Amino acid sequence: MSSPTAGMKGGGYYDEHSEYQRRVAQSGLSSLADLVQGMDGLRADPLTIVDYGCSEGANSIAALRAVVIAIRRRRRDSCVVAIHNDLPTNDFNALFHNLVQRADSYLTVHGGPILPMASPRSFYETVVPRATANVGLSFSSAHWFRETPSSSVPGSICAMDASGPARVTLAKQADNDWTRFLEMRASDLTPGGILFVQMIGTQVDADGTRHVTAERLLRAMYEVAAGMVEQGQLRRDVLDGFVFPTYMRTAGEARAPLERPGSPVTAGFHANIVSVQPVPNPYLDELHKAGDEHDYAERYVAFVRAFTESTLRRALLEPGAVGQSVDTSADRFYTELRRRTAADPQWSVFEDWTLTIALTRTSDAS
Repeated sequence: MSSPTAGMKGGGYYDEHSEYQRRVAQSGLSSLADLVQGMDGLRADPLTIVDYGCSEGANSIAALRAVVIAIRRRRRDSCVVAIHNDLPTNDFNALFHNLVQRADSYLTVHGGPILPMASPRSFYETVVPRATANVGLSFSSAHWFRETPSSSVPGSICAMDASGPARVTLAKQADNDWTRFLEMRASDLTPGGILFVQMIGTQVDADGTRHVTAERLLRAMYEVAAGMVEQGQLRRDVLDGFVFPTYMRTAGEARAPLERPGSPVTAGFHANIVSVQPVPNPYLDELHKAGDEHDYAERYVAFVRAFTESTLRRALLEPGAVGQSVDTSADRFYTELRRRTAADPQWSVFEDWTLTIALTRTSDAS
């Protein structure tokens, strides 16, 4: 039976090694601020912002600050309620520490009261009482499957490498998850509310060429795991049945539930933005400036470990490690990934095409 997808690596590790996620969030802040300033729902008091998939908060807290500033330009003294949502296993202690300590915290914005809260719940469910959220935000989260896929992809752990019936099954699971996410947001948001989502995606060129986020990284990770199988450190059957639980949607796949006849969210939203744009790799940018492959590999693999380790431990290493502890197996995996990355940075490079979706909640949805 499939199990729920795991959260990020805690204890401050994810925040410390998520520069790429910060760059993605920053890429959309100008458009987000414009949408918030123009929304009808700013007449409400209090105004409620929900941060879906907050993790430890370093990235989303800065994004919420931009939203609060946009609100303050029209409603300086209104009360703002900021609700941070993630799985119950999330490190909420780290999040609230960031909220108090960071100079870019939205708590430092002048004006009326700002009330931070938490909702420890899967965002594939309702997160707040019906029609109480004015703005919903989600950064680098909605690409995760609701449950670990049960399909297998021979010679790969990347869902986008699947073909035939497996590809159809994975695409259907991802579509169901995205539809469910939107259905729950239609419940959470008040009419006129804004939903702004960024996730890893797939760019399709005019000639049909597909650029898939993290494709090269996931293939490199498969090679490392396959090497552990060859060395007798990992079970072949477990690796063969493992798919890393992310799906890189195209713009068309993002629009599909909004346009499909009979979809539960067809009447729920008006689309303002549905686009895919590349976001440069900050670790690779630094490598090009400094030329230090070993420093690059250290920092880059820490970034990779921050968002992959929880999943690898639970779905690959715990059931599959042979003759060693899960801790030792994880350390060996990332040590080898780091060694090979230092030798050839392009081998495992993370290339990102960010899918941005901005929607307005309509008033005629069920």
